[in-house]
Order: sequence, then C-alpha cells, then structure tokens
Amino acid sequence: MTQKSLIPKPVGKARRGRSRPRTPYEDKETPRRAVIYLRVSSEEQEKGHSLEAQERECREFLRREKPSWTIVDVCQDVHSGKTDRRPGFQKMMNMIYEGKADAIVAHHLDRFSRNLHDILTYFKTLEEMNVVMVFAKDRFDFSTEEGRLQFHVLAVFADWYLQNLARETRKGKLARVLKGLPNNRLPFGYIKGPDGIAKIVPEEAEVIRQAFELYATGNYTDAQIADFLNKAGFRTRRGRLWSKDTVRDLLQNEFYIGLVKYYKELYPGKHEPIISKELFEKVQQVRQTHYRKPKVYSTTVRPYLLSGIACCAQCGRTLRAQGGKRYSYYREMSRARGFDDCPHAGKSIQVKVAEEQLGRIMMAFSLPPDWQEEIRQVLEQEDRRKAILGERKRLQEKLRRLGRLYADGAIDDLEYQTERDEIKRRLEELVVPEPSGTVEAGFQLETLGDVWPYATPWEKKEICRLMLKHVYIDVEEKRIVRVVPQDDFVLLFRYNPYLKDDGRGGYEVHLPEEEGNSEEKGEVA
Repeated sequence: MTQKSLIPKPVGKARRGRSRPRTPYEDKETPRRAVIYLRVSSEEQEKGHSLEAQERECREFLRREKPSWTIVDVCQDVHSGKTDRRPGFQKMMNMIYEGKADAIVAHHLDRFSRNLHDILTYFKTLEEMNVVMVFAKDRFDFSTEEGRLQFHVLAVFADWYLQNLARETRKGKLARVLKGLPNNRLPFGYIKGPDGIAKIVPEEAEVIRQAFELYATGNYTDAQIADFLNKAGFRTRRGRLWSKDTVRDLLQNEFYIGLVKYYKELYPGKHEPIISKELFEKVQQVRQTHYRKPKVYSTTVRPYLLSGIACCAQCGRTLRAQGGKRYSYYREMSRARGFDDCPHAGKSIQVKVAEEQLGRIMMAFSLPPDWQEEIRQVLEQEDRRKAILGERKRLQEKLRRLGRLYADGAIDDLEYQTERDEIKRRLEELVVPEPSGTVEAGFQLETLGDVWPYATPWEKKEICRLMLKHVYIDVEEKRIVRVVPQDDFVLLFRYNPYLKDDGRGGYEVHLPEEEGNSEEKGEVA
C-alpha cells in the first residue's frame, strides 16, 4: 500500500465551516530558506549565456527584495527545459521534499521549466507545501488572484514558445529540403561547397562506387565491405573505423542517388549523385536476399544483471550483453561501434562468471554496529565537501571550454566526443552524499547478504540498478576490477572487505584469486 493511499478522503461537507486559509502575504521580513536554481541549454551555453550571470542577478534580487531569506544551496543544469529529468532540478526538488528549503529562486520562469504541464503541476505541489517560487526578472505575488493569473499566463506563453520553436524548426527543415538542400551532416563522399550545395570528394566517391558494386555482386557482406574501406585507409565522417552498421547506413542512403530526405519523404536534391539509381536498387535487392531472421536459441527470457552498467576497464565503453546456444557474454564492442583505440576490442567474459563475482561482492557487506555515527562524522567533514565541489566546478569549466573549442573548429568530432564523455563520466562520479539518503541506503545494505542468495534474477537486477552506476570489467583477465556506486551508497561501500576506495567516487575490487576467476580462463569466440 502506498503512502498516498493512507491519506483519508473527505466523507462529506460540513454545514458550517471556514474555507482553507490562504498562504499569508510574503513580505521582506518573512524569513525563508531559499535554493537558487540556474539553467541554460547546451545551445545557450555555446552562445555565451552564463550561469554565473543568472546567479549574480538572483543573489542581488534576494539582497534587495528578500533580505531575511537565507540561501541554502545553488542547483544548476546545462539541459533543455522540456523535461524535469535534470540532475540539478531533481536535487532542488529533493531539498524541498526533505524540508531543507521552503523557497525557490530562479532568474526567469522559463529557467524553471518550459513545459506547461510541469510548471502547473509543480506550482500546485509547492503551493500545497507552502513553498514560494520567486523570479529575479518576473514579479509574482502568489497571495493575490492577480499574481496567480499573471503566473498562469506566462506559463502558457512559455509552453507556447517551446511548441512554436519546434514548429518553426520543422518548417525550416522542410523549406531546406524543398530547395534540394540537406538538413543533416553531409555523408561520406561529400563536402559543403561555397554556395551551400554539397560537392563530391572524387577519391571518396570512387571508393563509394566500388563498395556499391562489390555488394551488388551478392558475394560481399556489410562486414566485408567495412574491411575493404578500412584497408583502403578511409574513415567515417566521425573519424572512426567503418563497421557493418556504418556500411549498412551507407548502402541505404538515398543521398548518393541525388535525393534529400525529410522524415520518410524523399525530394530531389541539388547535389550531383555519386551512383546510379539502377545500382542503388540492385544493392537493395541483394540486401533483401541476404536478410534472414535472427536465430532464436531459447524461448526463456532472462535478465542480464549488468546490462547497461557493465563497462570495459580499458576504454570505459559499455559492454554488450549477448546470448548464445550454450553461454551468454558481456562483450567489448568498440570495433563494431567504429572505434579502434581499445586493446580489448572484441573480447568478452561469460555472464555467469561476471555475475558470480558480483554476487560475492554483494554478499560481503558488513556494517559495524556504529555505522550510522561513522557516516554522519564523514558527512560533516566540510573540507571533503569543498574539495568535491571544487573539482566539479573545475570539470564543468573544462567542459565549457571544450565546447567552445569544438564550436570554433579547433578540435574534430572524435576528439571532442572522447574528451566530453570522459569529463561527464568524472563529473558523474563526483558526488556529495546527503545524510538522509545514505542512512536509508545503509539500512538496505544491512540485510543484503541475507537477501541476495534468495532473490530472483529480476530482483537482483533491480538491486544492481539501485546500488550501482557502473561496473568496470577487465575482459582480458575475466574479472570485475572497479565499481562506482549510486550517490547514496558511496560512503557505505567502504564496509566491504573486497573493495578499496579509489578517491574518485568509485572502489577498486580485490576478490581473492580462487574466488575471482572460478571458471572462464580463455577467450571464447
């Protein structure tokens, strides 16, 4: 039974009674604990919009208009306002729900959200909790009907703006296509000409014709065509190796026969085609003859406990869960994704082996009797909090500078994506755990060793998602080497004898040899 269902419902109307009291008038002398919320989208950030400027104006507004308010935290996002699934936004709302703040300050209504449903839903929830929202550039008095009306009008306008922007964007894309111009990145074989029309790159066009002609014979697969392109020294537009997936896209791209696409509709393009329509159609016919339904080895659906969180210890990319006739694997897929920088590319570990190691880790937690007091003492170490927050700020600034370098053309796609993903991964692992969440997580860990052996595979998968962000696996050595806990569990993982804090938000794994590699020793194809 949920907590909501325990709330009693009214059974009737009183003959006489007072209406629900309104929120009292908010003046400068009413003390509140305020959290400042800042947001820019990725596009706004690249155009120079500043989180710092928003924060400065919010603080100035509070100093001038609400001198009795205390700022308890500043939450920020570099994210679109279409959704409420933003880390900073969720952190702010959690502070509200936990009673740590009773006021929200933002620069403008559209910084809070651009989604009408979210704005009105949260407004109603906050109003019921006697939580005030104020905006440095929008003046609302929520104690008056006029202020409420003004808020609703602006909320509708914010939502209209978002919908109108999407509509105008679609209109602009269609207009380009009707003019014979593409909307997306030009494919391999073309570069943008001075007049904006795609121009053929002769040496790339020649190898494209060869790829189509080879496949049209019916004697080559996508993977073999990828090998042909790689051996010829060509790379994709992202600077990666060709894979069967990128070749499949190439061989089905109508841009090569002079057409441009808008959703599922094709229109004549202004660019010169590289191959004939007849050759293109021949390739599609051969593809149909090559198509076959995937093999089904078992009708039993089983969960992969580490699906989506298992990562290669060398390159950091997610491992892919694959099923087979006899065994299932977590496999490193860099080559298939067009990367050539992972020394463990293509290697794998049996699912059974990885999940047995995970089980040993899960059952080894042993919290001391005074663990709650220990955790509270660690959380109160202000130096530790300042160090983490300082490192987060440094990485966020590095990410901003990286975006500017990419926008200026100083670095290519591959370098930008690699650096960006590494910075985001490090930011994700730098957390400042909150006391309430950590204590609640501790209660769950206290009984984990007893529960794990009897949990179903699906329940174990849920436990993994609850506790773990990433599990790094050395697919060469066939062992788990590092785990990164979810925020609330970070400090609690110190109570596992197989784990050692690495100082980067994660833990090194040191399973005894006889337990760490119980089965698989060699590489299985």
